[in-house]
Amino acid sequence: MISAFVTALRPLITPLLKLRFEPPALPEGSHTLRRLKPSERYLSYAYLGAFVGHAAVFLPALGVLLVAAAVSRQLVVSIIVAGLILAASLVSLAVTLVTLRVDWELRDYLIGSRSLRLRQGAIVQRELTLSYANVQNVEVNQGPIERLFGFKSLRVSTAGGGRGKSQEHGSSSHEARLVGLEDAEAVRELILGALRQHRDSGLGEPAPEAPRTHARLLEELRDAALTLQRAAERRARRMG
Repeated sequence: MISAFVTALRPLITPLLKLRFEPPALPEGSHTLRRLKPSERYLSYAYLGAFVGHAAVFLPALGVLLVAAAVSRQLVVSIIVAGLILAASLVSLAVTLVTLRVDWELRDYLIGSRSLRLRQGAIVQRELTLSYANVQNVEVNQGPIERLFGFKSLRVSTAGGGRGKSQEHGSSSHEARLVGLEDAEAVRELILGALRQHRDSGLGEPAPEAPRTHARLLEELRDAALTLQRAAERRARRMG
């Protein structure tokens, strides 16, 4: 029912958001290991939050109007004001539901061989790329309500993660949150495996200048030996 309602309203609201629907891409040199999107359970969780938030605003306002009507006996005026508040609340709820749906559709998590890239947001679109060279911690989080809906979140933090600029859900510019995952542990192991491989390959690579330096040294020794040999031959001929 909610999906049908959102689908009907979407053509009216989506053009106002001025969104880019092109999928994000990883930086050059990093190939995609897995592309993820939040679970539909996360969308249901977001819808519930929208209903609760709007009810928390509308019901107290309605209660105040009823009390005011009982005291002042201005029942008609109170009914009109309550109707206006209800109409405004329903319009706001409709816009919120469509925005949440679009935000869910636009969320993309790219797990790459060298980096992690996220795109999220409907009103404000945000793209974030974290290089594995800077990643310090990868942890799975699940609150009581998330446990009820059956999904988890994955937090990937880098150096300085606690001092970055605050972003969504208290995260920082040095932190990425992959929300709405049903297999967060498997995603964590995939990232840790890519992280280990990236660091191992980085530690195992020889320094690029070392082979050339050794070669030049051998050439200098060879040239010096040839010079000494020629000098000895010339001296031997003069003495003979």
